[in-house]
Amino acid sequence: MSGIIAIIKKELARFFFDRRMLVTTLIMPGLLIYVVYTLMGTLISDIAGGDARYSAAVKNMPEVLTAYFSGSPFDISDASESDDAYKTRIVEGSLDIFVLFPEDFEDAVASAGEPGYEAPNVEIYYSSSSDDSAAAFAAFSAVLDLYEKAISNVFNVNHGDGYDLGTPQSSAAYILSAIVPMIMLVLLFSGCMAVAPESIAGEKERGTLATMLVTPVKRSHIAIGKIVSLSCIALLSGICSFIGLILSLPNLMKGVFNGIDLSMFGLGHYMMMLGVMLSTVLLLIAAISCVSAMAKSVKEATTYVGPLSVVVVVVGLLSSLLGRGVSQWLCLIPVYNSAITMTGIMSLSVTPLGFILTIVSNVVYAGLLVFLLTRMFKSEKIMFDK
Repeated sequence: MSGIIAIIKKELARFFFDRRMLVTTLIMPGLLIYVVYTLMGTLISDIAGGDARYSAAVKNMPEVLTAYFSGSPFDISDASESDDAYKTRIVEGSLDIFVLFPEDFEDAVASAGEPGYEAPNVEIYYSSSSDDSAAAFAAFSAVLDLYEKAISNVFNVNHGDGYDLGTPQSSAAYILSAIVPMIMLVLLFSGCMAVAPESIAGEKERGTLATMLVTPVKRSHIAIGKIVSLSCIALLSGICSFIGLILSLPNLMKGVFNGIDLSMFGLGHYMMMLGVMLSTVLLLIAAISCVSAMAKSVKEATTYVGPLSVVVVVVGLLSSLLGRGVSQWLCLIPVYNSAITMTGIMSLSVTPLGFILTIVSNVVYAGLLVFLLTRMFKSEKIMFDK
């Protein structure tokens, strides 16, 4: 036991006294996630419109349409100049749209259905090269479509409010269940990749691992000590990234979904997420350590582990696409079980059986890989290339 503790202390000291590794592994990922996602949310909010106002010059505005544009994002002015003047202003960017109604618009609409009826044409001039102008055109057209449906109404579908039975909490849970699992798997894998190859293949490349193996410390204790210490470091990296992700999601989604309310998650949900993250890190660290033990250098280990990153991304995508309601026994599949359990936690639909199966299976798989790593440490051919 003392040998395991000694290895753990050595690995933790190597990490925490290296300022560059501490910053790049713990601080930077979560901080970058928060900054990048917050900026993305701001950009999405600007693109989606948000509280944007559009300028519109309208000629021959029908009185009946005034009510339809009340509360709309348009600053409407009466067009008294020539048509070409307004078209020029649109090209120059000082005006978003110019709308030209026929002078007899209301009379023409009133005669709809009569023999020889010809629908009046509303001309909306805009510039597709301008985001604001294109958005204004779409918004103005939508209001006109609403008026057209009102005057030619035959039947209604869901007239009024109260038909959407979804709640803001369920909507937020659905969004999080589609986003968080894949991102967290990638972040956890990145954290493991940042520390495991350097600790195994790096020491093997420098020759310090060979020195460690000839000490009185059991090789099984060396393997266990490295797995435990590296898992703690990778878990800290994952937690920092998770905090950055959770804090940034309301900012990321504010442009489209008016933000996300995280109040529906209790302490139990976060503890379950922590448990899944810990068991997943144990599994990933053990797997990457076994692969790194086969390599002669950090570069070679990184090359060997590359295909695992593809597996992690694909598994994360599958969990997002398949969503909820999958079989509980899929929780026995390594890595995929973590993804679907995270999906269940974020969607508030996780089951105790699925959660337990995920934790237990990940720990069992990690234990088997630790045993394999111990056998590899005992192999002179693998450790010393003999």
